[in-house]
Amino acid sequence: MDRDLDTLLADLELPGHRAVAEHWLGLYRLHRRIPTLAEIDPLHFPKALADAWIVDATDDGRFRFRLMGETLVEWYGRSPKGLYYEDLFPAAMVSILIEQSQQVLRRPCAGFQRVHTQAPERHWPRFFERLTFPLRGADGQMRHILGNSIFNRDRDGDAAPEINYWYPIA
Repeated sequence: MDRDLDTLLADLELPGHRAVAEHWLGLYRLHRRIPTLAEIDPLHFPKALADAWIVDATDDGRFRFRLMGETLVEWYGRSPKGLYYEDLFPAAMVSILIEQSQQVLRRPCAGFQRVHTQAPERHWPRFFERLTFPLRGADGQMRHILGNSIFNRDRDGDAAPEINYWYPIA
């Protein structure tokens, strides 16, 4: 479901998501354009770093991990730096991730999803919340995605309802 970008912060409950969103939105509003990868300053969201990640879009339409925070490395059981989606995720999930990533970069838009996952296989099924933002490369093209994913939201058995929000960027 599409929502106005001005509603994004109101939709976010988790402090890590809010910190990443406030930084990205601050840059967007200051420069009146989508930020570049070089403009992102992780010192503005230090408590969210363990759940942060950046993916690069390659010229062949694939997506490769540039970095991933410690909590996510632990979740996946290895560092995905340099790996493509298909190197880390089950095939059925790859096509969904590619479609969502292309949407973030091509529309462009921010995304916020609360969904149920069973990946990787060694973990119990969990809800997780994922926040995504487009970033421009040095050439001005949409080439990177800044994300923040928080797993185990349902640790106490109180799973929030699934949502799939997109925030188109003018």
